[in-house]
Amino acid sequence: MSPPDTAPTPADRMIGGVDVRDIGACACLLARRTARLSTQLFDAHLQPAGLTIGQFGVMARLFAGSLSGQPMTMKDLSSAIGMDPTTLNRTLKPLEAQALVRTEPDARDRRARVVSLTPPGRERLAQAAPLWQAADAALRRTIGTETTVALSGLLDLASEKLKAAA
Repeated sequence: MSPPDTAPTPADRMIGGVDVRDIGACACLLARRTARLSTQLFDAHLQPAGLTIGQFGVMARLFAGSLSGQPMTMKDLSSAIGMDPTTLNRTLKPLEAQALVRTEPDARDRRARVVSLTPPGRERLAQAAPLWQAADAALRRTIGTETTVALSGLLDLASEKLKAAA
């Protein structure tokens, strides 16, 4: 296929009544692309611990939640990390299979399940924490500390606004 003889006209860039350049500037698509690239960086660093950044984040949240002494339900965990329950279940399955986390019926409500980090899960999380720290340092070196701080602040702000609107 040979290239066109003329540059695209404004009408050529329209799809469904939308200029394709507007789609390319979509904040959601840009956030997803950045998330994929940063996920690749963190996953590569966490690989020696046998964890993905998603699994590491869930385990870290479970550890933090355990400090309160209150059991964390699937609903609590899902809400805390902003992950829908189906995706959370898929993330937990391999962790359960490795006995890194445990789910069991909630003593207060038998319909609910509580999730906890097991002792081997705590050990794996401790092994992975310095790897995560190295990944975080690599990200900061790559995009700069100022950009990291600004990005983190903007993402937190956007999350708060999206939660409030939901």
